[in-house]
Amino acid sequence: MESAYVSVEQVLDGLGDKVVDALTLMVAQVRDDMNVFRRTFPAWAADSTDRGWLNFAHDRAWAHLTRLLDDVDEVSFVDQTPTREFYVGTLFRLRVKKHDAEGEVSSYPTLSAKMFMVQAPATFDGLEEVRLVAGYRWDAELRRIGPPVISLHDGADVIWVHELDEPADPQIVSAVPIVPAGGPTPPQIVVGDAIGEKTDTVQEGRSS
Repeated sequence: MESAYVSVEQVLDGLGDKVVDALTLMVAQVRDDMNVFRRTFPAWAADSTDRGWLNFAHDRAWAHLTRLLDDVDEVSFVDQTPTREFYVGTLFRLRVKKHDAEGEVSSYPTLSAKMFMVQAPATFDGLEEVRLVAGYRWDAELRRIGPPVISLHDGADVIWVHELDEPADPQIVSAVPIVPAGGPTPPQIVVGDAIGEKTDTVQEGRSS
């Protein structure tokens, strides 16, 4: 029996090598960003919550993705808080999220988020839309990013989840943020030598 859903192969072919490569590079670069944060601010990293780590990862993922796909003509972005998503052509609509071991993703249950996860049938030929989730597997215990993945969902059901190959050349240049050693310098207030001294002033027309 033929499946009503697109297959992994159809999705990868439809997205094209540039987009798939960008998704894998994005994950590798976010992973490196998190490692830089841990090395540079170990105490801050230890104090960070799961939500803090995931917010950091999401912001870095979006920053890398928009840069990596900036010159791909068929890609367009939507960045309207709280929605961040991108289109490849008119067929594929994607959001970036972390996946658990079973491929499940989570979102704040807004109407928009619920509607995105449903594969709605097209009303006219040529107006089909395939909604996909790209991202990475997240190790909640270690708070670390695993391999890149892409998945297809329909409502609460995971139709399939596919693990992408790690990039051969992640194009990573690790950099340690420059932190001022002495902190900010307070402004200097210069006070003249004569301040506070009592002076005699003779005003014309007045006598003591």
